[in-house]
Amino acid sequence: MITVWFLLALVAFPDIPAINYKGFYAYNTKEECEMQKISLENFLVDRELKQGKTTLYIETYCLEMQAFPKQLQKYKENKQNGIGLGGQNLGA
Repeated sequence: MITVWFLLALVAFPDIPAINYKGFYAYNTKEECEMQKISLENFLVDRELKQGKTTLYIETYCLEMQAFPKQLQKYKENKQNGIGLGGQNLGA
């Protein structure tokens, strides 16, 4: 097992009973993950504004996670081949 830091966003909207959550990428260090939090928040705000949602609340977290080395290897192979994995990346 290897340790990765998983970037997670929680998004709340008025008049919607559930909190949306989105998992994005994983990083080798907590510092790498923390550096991406503001960028992710800005991306989510821009995306929701384009969809006409003007009121929302976002919090992002870097969660320590254990992953299997093969997951990281598969991500690196796909990245080299130009294949994106969406929110399931182990972006180390």
